[in-house]
Amino acid sequence: MIESLKSILLVVLIGTSLYQSFYLASYTPPKIEPIQQSNYVQTETLGKQSELHDMLFPDQIIVHLGNQQHSVLYPNNYYYTRLLDNIKQRSFKGFRKTSMYLVNVNWEEVRTKQQGVEIRFRDGIPFTILQQLLRIEGEMPVDNDKITRIWIYSKGNNEDVRAFFFTDSPGVGYEVISADFTSKDVENFAAFGDLTNLYKTTNSGDYYLPIKPLRLPNYIFSYSLLTADQLKQSLFVDPGITRYLKERDGSEIYTDSKRGFQLNRDLRWVTYSDPVAPVESKTDVLDDLQAGIKFINQHIGWDGKYMVSRTPQKQLIDNHTFTFRQYYESLPIITPQTEGFGSMKMQVQKGIISGFERSMIIPDLKTVQRRDFEIMSGDALEERLQYYQKRSSILSIFPAYRPVVTDKTLVLTATWAIELRDGTYDFME
Repeated sequence: MIESLKSILLVVLIGTSLYQSFYLASYTPPKIEPIQQSNYVQTETLGKQSELHDMLFPDQIIVHLGNQQHSVLYPNNYYYTRLLDNIKQRSFKGFRKTSMYLVNVNWEEVRTKQQGVEIRFRDGIPFTILQQLLRIEGEMPVDNDKITRIWIYSKGNNEDVRAFFFTDSPGVGYEVISADFTSKDVENFAAFGDLTNLYKTTNSGDYYLPIKPLRLPNYIFSYSLLTADQLKQSLFVDPGITRYLKERDGSEIYTDSKRGFQLNRDLRWVTYSDPVAPVESKTDVLDDLQAGIKFINQHIGWDGKYMVSRTPQKQLIDNHTFTFRQYYESLPIITPQTEGFGSMKMQVQKGIISGFERSMIIPDLKTVQRRDFEIMSGDALEERLQYYQKRSSILSIFPAYRPVVTDKTLVLTATWAIELRDGTYDFME
């Protein structure tokens, strides 16, 4: 009896197997719809792309005309652009490190009596990065000092041209051994000075102030804010797995378990972080800077014109911090606080962006309104400075745009910005 049951069960199993095989062989599946491309996660850039050479330019070019006359040129000015392009075609070859106090040059006489050009980088640029802007040939100084000024001058009458690179270390500089300039070139450079708007200095050339008031327009924009969804799409590989946290101070944190960003809506500020394991080896400043620019190009984009403003002091072991300053027209956008529209700070470690901070504000350039404005002359400014409590701490004074943000508009107001020795800014309006 048992044997008969086993035989029947075996026949049923074999029959079922044959039926399933036949069904699978003859089955025609329904038409498969392809996944739409829009369902894939795309990296969304919110601004334009920029390259390093777009972000390297001097804050000012001071043209020394002789006879105690000076002209100050700012970025985006026609004569500034022509003069800088001319200098970029020439070369600087070989450097001799020296003390600027012992170089046997009367700098006051050079400033007031000789024709020349002074190219200024307010926060300084290391040699390796400056080489991306100018033709610096031959062996580079091993210290990679930050260059704050380049001074090219001649006594005229077919005299040799001398060129010096000043550094951010007081009294330390480099004399150029061979510069591709003639006294006639320096004379031609002086022709780019604006004789209708001369400047003067009363502080040994620390800063220059105009003899007449400066006419600088103010601008008004409407704006939008970066949203959490935009940032998730731009920064996370898979935005769908994002977790959300809200801090007690009201700030919002979004993370995909590896990377994260924090939104402070009161300050309109975003902070991104991507923890990177420490690497015990030196990393090149130029390589990290280019990696940082590439990252922004790929993920966020640049919502305006930016300058490489601050770079690391020296070659560090594992982490480099860069600051990018936003410009509008010819002037930098300056805020007294660290978290303000107009700047972006970035940390790069061995080519990997470990963090950046920036404003959430995106101006709508199509809505711009321009209003003519005038800021005070040097004489009026110096009179105001007589009563300025931090006068002894002033490092430089320069025209800038101060952003004023309301619920609906962004206003760029032209003003005199005062840079103090502790790295902070104040304003004289």
